[in-house]
Amino acid sequence: MDSQGFPLHPLAGLRVLDLTMLLPGPLCTMLLGDWGADVIKVEPRLGGDPLRGGPGSLEMGSAYFLGLNRNKRSLAVDLRREEGREILRRLLPEADVLVEGFRPGKLARLALGYEDVRIVNPRIIYCSLSGYGQEGPLAGRAGHDLNYLALSGALSLFGEAGGSPLPPGLPLADIAGAFMAAAAILAALWRREREGEGAYLDASLYESSLYWLAPFVTAALSAGLVPARGSMPLTGAWPCYGIYRTRDGRYMALAALEPYFWEAFCRAVGREDWLPHGRAEGAEGERIREEVANLFASRTQQEWVDLLAGADCCCEPVLELDEALEHPQACQRGLAARMTLSGGEALGQVGTPVRMGALRLPPPRLGEHTQAIL
Repeated sequence: MDSQGFPLHPLAGLRVLDLTMLLPGPLCTMLLGDWGADVIKVEPRLGGDPLRGGPGSLEMGSAYFLGLNRNKRSLAVDLRREEGREILRRLLPEADVLVEGFRPGKLARLALGYEDVRIVNPRIIYCSLSGYGQEGPLAGRAGHDLNYLALSGALSLFGEAGGSPLPPGLPLADIAGAFMAAAAILAALWRREREGEGAYLDASLYESSLYWLAPFVTAALSAGLVPARGSMPLTGAWPCYGIYRTRDGRYMALAALEPYFWEAFCRAVGREDWLPHGRAEGAEGERIREEVANLFASRTQQEWVDLLAGADCCCEPVLELDEALEHPQACQRGLAARMTLSGGEALGQVGTPVRMGALRLPPPRLGEHTQAIL
């Protein structure tokens, strides 16, 4: 427990073999590492995880790699060679979880598929995290986040009505797959605790992004209601829920969905005549949205923050990331964290969003822990 009574390192004692690269798998295993698991990142000897050379170049490496690989140890081996595969096999008996992100069938061809591994360790939780899953017409197809969002229907929802779909600022399919895989691993570990059996988990980024559309899927399958870009209650149909530009070119995010929040907003800005129209659609909705937009354009963002500070109306400024990290709430919750690399350099990291994790180990250098692990 920490000083506030939150449990720390609930996964301490679990060993995870991480055979993933880029974003989805490393994010999944970083979650497990944050919660205390001993994560061994198995990387190619030449170059390691390609994300090490990815965007966001810092003096100590790629910010993308450094931001997704803390609380891990690095083992550098060449799985294309039998001696490299034998090194991995030596680690299997003591492993609780194996996460891999190769195309379907690749590890099986190297005699490291689930059926091979379960012979050595029948209690292992073996998670394959792929683009489209282990079966189906797209199982072996290459893809990236934008492709999975496109085929799941999610990408069609981003953008303005009548305009083209817009890429979201976050790799949502990758993130969805990472969290779904981590949740499935924890569920499988609980089942193993009760029944003593390992499990094979087939997780996909495409399916995970579709799962996040659950309400829309229900509406489409049950009533043929297909959401239209920029025309849903949460994407532009209702005046009470939207993003409005301020006089200084900044933005405010108004999310006064419930009538009492909309009422609080209307009274705070002196427009009680808007009270019946928060969820207006069609021509009336366009008229009210235009009036709300004109009102927001009359003040700067900071003036709106000051004016609405005491109003319980769900309206907040749209911050840039550097501003968000300096916000008092982020500071109070420890979300802008710091850790020290093995060379002594200070490295910024996002804190753990649930109070049961900790920043124990900095992102590793390639092969840094090979000798210690072996």
